Amino acid sequence: MLNGVIKILVAVIIGAAVLPFVSQAQTNINTSFSLQNELGVEITPSFPRPNETVLINLTLFTEDLNSADITWYKDGRTVLSGKGETKYSFTAGPAGTETKIEIRIKLFGGASFSKTFTLNPASVDLIWEANSYVPPFYKGKALHPMQGGLKVVAMPEFIKGGKRISPQNLIYKWSNGLNVYQSLSGYGKNVITIDGSLFGRDEEIKVLVTDPVSGLVAEGLLNVSPADPEIIFYENDPYYGHLFDIAIGSALSLKAEEVQILAAPYYFTEEESGVLKYEWRLNGQIIPNLSSSRTAIFRKPENSDGKSVISLRIENTNRILQQADGSLGVIFEK
Repeated sequence: MLNGVIKILVAVIIGAAVLPFVSQAQTNINTSFSLQNELGVEITPSFPRPNETVLINLTLFTEDLNSADITWYKDGRTVLSGKGETKYSFTAGPAGTETKIEIRIKLFGGASFSKTFTLNPASVDLIWEANSYVPPFYKGKALHPMQGGLKVVAMPEFIKGGKRISPQNLIYKWSNGLNVYQSLSGYGKNVITIDGSLFGRDEEIKVLVTDPVSGLVAEGLLNVSPADPEIIFYENDPYYGHLFDIAIGSALSLKAEEVQILAAPYYFTEEESGVLKYEWRLNGQIIPNLSSSRTAIFRKPENSDGKSVISLRIENTNRILQQADGSLGVIFEK
């Protein structure tokens, strides 16, 4: 499973006029006097997702709700009734399943009023893809390096009236938690590509998805931690080519007269050729003419045995935070 997949928050749709203290919610109010506006309806979480537990809490600052008779109706059926019953929880249905909540309140002084609203959960998944290198047939995920390019795709699940709403018909507002990506936001813009932070901090991506027709709203949140680039060495066999299924560990026993070693620059940003600088060393001495080569050939000394140390530093000349070091020992005998 992709580690960038996050199933996140949702929206709440409620009827006509905005309730005080209810984020992203609307309501049809059944009374016209001031108590209807004084009643606070708090929904937790603010954006409940499908099949999630929802808690509704009532507050009224000018009257005592603890002495009031409160009756809760869910889809027309009484689910809770009694004095001071200011809290009610239930499990939201699947995406597109509307739940009608009605609250009838009779205060100790005799005044009565009610509120009715509808909850319709929606959700959005965020998946990410890093523009970084991994070798052919690699079964893992290409990780996001510091300063690397990051592609994020929003996959909303919006259902109204039994019909799924196309992602291209929704409005997307992208941000990093602090600033809105204005140029990347808008109608049908469910994909963004950004460059990672110069400071190597986690990438926090938020999206607020809205259906301008039904009013459904969903919010998504994604955190991606940058990974350090790595160097993994592989042997280039004269018969089988690059042996990507067997990485060279910390040491290599050289049985043939020579060996060709390939350096795989894991998680460096993939971009035009020539931006990666390779600095090969043998026993601490720089090997000339290999500054742009991923491969190097090493021959064992004649009539001697011992061990040599091969080391390599790779730097991305376009992205100063992307660099890695690797080394291995080569053991040879007469």
